[in-house]
Amino acid sequence: METMKRRMYASYVATGALGLTLISLAACSSGESTPTTGTPAPGGSAGATSALVFVNNTGDKTLTSVALKGDSGNAVVNTIDAAEFENAALGDMQFSNGDWLFVNLAAANKVATIDPLTAATPVHEANLQAGTRPVHLYRDANDGEIIWIMNDGDNAPSTTTPGDDLVNCSAQGGGSVTVMHNSHLGPGGTPPTVLGTTCLLADGHKVAAFAENKRVFISSTTAGEIAVLDGDETSGTYRQMIARIDLCDSTKETCNDESLTALTAPFTPNGSEPHGIRWSKLSKKVYSYQEGYQQIVEIDPNPPFAVTNRWDFAGTPYTGYGISPDGKYLLLRGETTAPQATRLGVIDLSAATPTIADLTTPELDGTSAGSFKFSPDSKRFYILAGNGATATKKDRLFAYDWATLAPPALTLLREIPLVSTGGHGFDVLAQGAGQAKYLAVSNAAPANSLTIINATDNQEKQTVSVGTNPGGVTVYESGAASAGNQATN
Repeated sequence: METMKRRMYASYVATGALGLTLISLAACSSGESTPTTGTPAPGGSAGATSALVFVNNTGDKTLTSVALKGDSGNAVVNTIDAAEFENAALGDMQFSNGDWLFVNLAAANKVATIDPLTAATPVHEANLQAGTRPVHLYRDANDGEIIWIMNDGDNAPSTTTPGDDLVNCSAQGGGSVTVMHNSHLGPGGTPPTVLGTTCLLADGHKVAAFAENKRVFISSTTAGEIAVLDGDETSGTYRQMIARIDLCDSTKETCNDESLTALTAPFTPNGSEPHGIRWSKLSKKVYSYQEGYQQIVEIDPNPPFAVTNRWDFAGTPYTGYGISPDGKYLLLRGETTAPQATRLGVIDLSAATPTIADLTTPELDGTSAGSFKFSPDSKRFYILAGNGATATKKDRLFAYDWATLAPPALTLLREIPLVSTGGHGFDVLAQGAGQAKYLAVSNAAPANSLTIINATDNQEKQTVSVGTNPGGVTVYESGAASAGNQATN
């Protein structure tokens, strides 16, 4: 098997180049652009002839790939069996500039690597060792061949080491981050490899943001801090922790002075509970949401990493947030229960004095808060109804024109009815200069299907049967990472 895979790598240049040419022709055609169609020849590449939708089938722990070809002709390419993933539940999915798909396997403390290009169907290559309980993973914003995996640490019911990475950091304590690199460039190309793991001395759920100065900011919820790692591959301190930011706010609680604490010693935990971190390409700042304080802080990405602004959310419904790809708006999302509704707001980072502005969205009345995504060009915004127990409006996807946003007005393009089922996940196919072309929406049990929606008219075009109880989905297209054509949440 390994010999066969190495031989297939030798044919990558020819098939990959053809696939990219076909994709570029589709994106540049007159009128409405659709994904490239075509059936891969024997030994060809499904991932080079059309976009693929990878579907996490939570019921049987399999991964299904669906060829996304347009309004019709969409079909299952293959399904990778649970045994390939060591029968562990599949978590976050992310693809790299080198056209590999990475999938978290939290229960196995590993990350699965999938090759979508070399063969006629996506190929499972290997499960690489990460740390204890990898939950989120990110493609490096400065070098898209690098993948950062957040290891949240031990959470066994009887654990005496909550949040510790027992694989790599049992001596130091705390969770960690594992870094992987891929090489998928023609003859002699090799599968992804592990560069190493960095212990962060901090417990709790971890999320990351990547600044343009090649510093990586990783927050840890239980510890209440942000680790700053060197993300410059040419540096002698690459992947090392070079600073930590204590998020304790003296107006919220009594804080310890950590200014003299060594990098090799843990900080005293606080109640800030950071959960959500973003980088703005407009303001050139890092933004971290503190759930414990109901607060967003703005951080200068240069030493001494000072907090330069704060927004408090006490008295508002907002409990989560994202950022538009152009870096202009922080998108705020929350929920009320009397009356039941999803609530949206924004902070305009281009304003002289950025403030919280509530948006008027009566169509979201009756819904519970669900996931959301922006198209890469910041012109479209999509939000799922959450199907919460108290929701009176369920199974809906809302498409908005973000380009015409003028708070409090946000223009609804269509309220899209979905299959009545247990829940949904979705992703966006973007092409050209980041325009949304199609949406892929999973429909959980008993529907067990994937619905394809045209992003031009926002109409459902086709439904494809997939595995048992599908959840998360990722739309992959060769070259999408390097072109910046991936929707963001």
